Order: sequence, then C-alpha cells, then structure tokens
Amino acid sequence: MRKKVGTLAAVLSICLIGCSPEEDDNEITIWSFTDEGEYAVAAFSEKYPDVKVNFQFIPSSQYETKLRSALSTGIRAPDVFALEAQYVRKFIDHPSLESLSEAPYDAEALIDSHYEYIQGMERDSNGDVRTVGYQGTTGGFYFRRDLAEEYLGTDDPKEVSEMIETWDEVFSISKRVYEESGGTVHGLPNWNSIGQVQDALVNQAWVVDDKLIIDQAKRDVLDLVDQAIEADALAMLDDWSPGWTASMQQGSVLFYPGPSWYLQYVLQANAPDTSGLWGLASGPAAFSGGGTFYSVYSGSDNKDLAWEFVKFYGFDVDFLQNLAVDEQYYTSHRGANEGVADEITSDFLAGQNYFEFFNEESENVQAVVRSSFDGDINDIFNELMDSYARGNFHSQEEFWQRFKRDVQTYFPELTIE
Repeated sequence: MRKKVGTLAAVLSICLIGCSPEEDDNEITIWSFTDEGEYAVAAFSEKYPDVKVNFQFIPSSQYETKLRSALSTGIRAPDVFALEAQYVRKFIDHPSLESLSEAPYDAEALIDSHYEYIQGMERDSNGDVRTVGYQGTTGGFYFRRDLAEEYLGTDDPKEVSEMIETWDEVFSISKRVYEESGGTVHGLPNWNSIGQVQDALVNQAWVVDDKLIIDQAKRDVLDLVDQAIEADALAMLDDWSPGWTASMQQGSVLFYPGPSWYLQYVLQANAPDTSGLWGLASGPAAFSGGGTFYSVYSGSDNKDLAWEFVKFYGFDVDFLQNLAVDEQYYTSHRGANEGVADEITSDFLAGQNYFEFFNEESENVQAVVRSSFDGDINDIFNELMDSYARGNFHSQEEFWQRFKRDVQTYFPELTIE
C-alpha cells in the first residue's frame, strides 16, 4: 500500500505564480511520466520551429512526488505537465492548474470533440477545463481467435460479442472451456478483468461530503468474483507478472479485457509471435482504462506557448490522425478517429478494423464521477480484492470491515459508517 499523501490543497500553498524557471519567451518545459509525448514534441517543433521545447521524461515511480514538490514551491516547475488518469483528481481542483475554459484559451469551444468520458476527466469539480487528454482509452475484450474457434465455434468478433453480453455468459463459457480443455484454459486472467469493467459503472465517487460511499458497482465486484471462482474462470495471474505475459503467448487464457493501448503495449509487446491470433469483442459493459492528460501550470511565464502545445496535442486533427496512423494510437478526438477509421486495421488482430470497434464502443462509456480520494482508496480496494480472490477472507462482511478499517486509518478525517 502506498504511504498516505496529504490532500493537494493542503500541500500546494506556496509560490504558485512567478516561480517558473527562467526561460526565453519562445521556450517551454514539459514533464511527463511517459516518453510517448516525444512524438508530439517532434510534430509540434516541426509546426512551430521557433519554439524550443524541453521535454523531460521522469519515471512513474518518482513522477507524482516530484511534480507535487515542483508545483508546491514553483521552483523549476514545468510549463506543461502530464497527469495519469489514476491521479488526475488529486490535482485537478488546485489553482496550480490553469483554468482553460475561458479566454484566451476557450477550451469550451474545443472540448465537445472529445468523448464524454474523456471530458469527465478534463473538467474540475466546478466544470472548468483544467487538463486535456489526447488518448482514447476505450476498452474491449481481446480474445485468442484459435481458442474461440475451438471452444465457441467462431472467431468472428461480432459473434463473440453476442456470446458475452453478460457476466453470466462470460462465466458459463469460461466453465465450459475450463472443463473441455482439461483445466488448461481459463476464461479470464484474474479478478481485475472484472474489476476494471465494473469500475466504469460506478455512479458515485468513493467520497462525497467527506463521507465514504461504497457504490453498488463496487459491491457487485465481490459477487461477480465469487461466481467467477465457482466457474473456474480465473487463471489467478497477477497483472504484469511473468505468468500473465506468458499466458498470452501460450494461449492458456481466452479473454483479456483491456483498453485501447493494451493492443500495442501489452499484447504485441509480450506475445509478438501470436500476431494474427487475436480478435477484439464487446464485453458485458463498455469501459475505459488509464489515460494521459496534459495541463498548463498557472505560474508559467509562457502560458500562451504552453497552451499552444496542449491544444496541439489534444485537438489538432491533422496531428492526431498522423499519431493514429503512425503509432496505431486511438485518440480522444471523435473527428480524428472517424477520419482515419477506414484505413486503420491491425495485422495482429487478423486485419480487424479496431478503430471502427472503438468508435462505436467509445460512445457507450459513461463519464465516471471521481473525488481526490479515489486513487488511494482504489488502491486499498484493489489490494484487498487480490487477497479476497485468493480466499484470504471468510466472508464479504469481513472484507468490508477490513476495507473500512484501512480507509479510516489512511484517511482519519473521513466519516465511515
């Protein structure tokens, strides 16, 4: 479990204006926890050759702490900084993030081009735009076509989608596949395959008016995991573990629910020899996972240039279409995705047009309400769910008692009933 971090509002109280590093008028500094931004920097520099861009990649393990420190003191703070979906809510309500809704930025005139669930992440608690996404992180059920053909009688993504419209159907198929394979093939890699889909169905943040709220979609996760275990659906492979990646190559799991970036950064990266053996189908609910957003530091001396970069990354259709074609990158922008959907297919997915798939699926992903507490409380929930799925709790009641105890320890200021 991560150590408790105080609320950003309590920490970021010093020197929010006028403390950015000395830079030339045509120079900006960008921080990110991923090197994916280098493609955008190269394209931006080509369009704006007079602007010098200092792109600094900081490893994820250090990034959040270093960013919080920079924004709290203003010392060597970047003009533009990336935020990961997991902790956007921790930062987005603080004035160190420039509000982009009004002039001279007028992001309100641009943001409707993004999918609704992306907009939900881009706005603060008052509805102002304070960060901009460029990724469309819509999810789907990646599946092994060879296993689907053997056990389901088809590898057609539309037919597979019709077979797994409910969790009951997923578990029923998983049970049959497990039995017919002699216990060598499971339906899903782990409990999180269920959890990440259910996360998209949450209607309330973990904390409302300083009180812990347990949404029904979160409560349902435990029932669904119980059903999955009963059906021998779960291979019990930890995400990012050697066994998890090996299963993709070996074909010991039928379905891998995952977001758009799962294709190139998980499946293609870990199972390159299985190209052409995969398909992409809709599961029991539309969902999304992860995502990177960029914000302008309110104390920057070059906010105009900082905004030009953020606007370019999030809304420039020509750039986003090049990003989609060159990097196989599904974007946050409806128009960009629709403009290139006909020409983008994946050999890894046996020629499936996955942009068309995600374009339809994206309109069904609901915008989820979050609070600044959600990232840390989700970590607590997920860690305990790992233990629950392995049989380390005697009952759901014991799980929820432990969960409430841990949240209270982590956040003593909250009311927990």
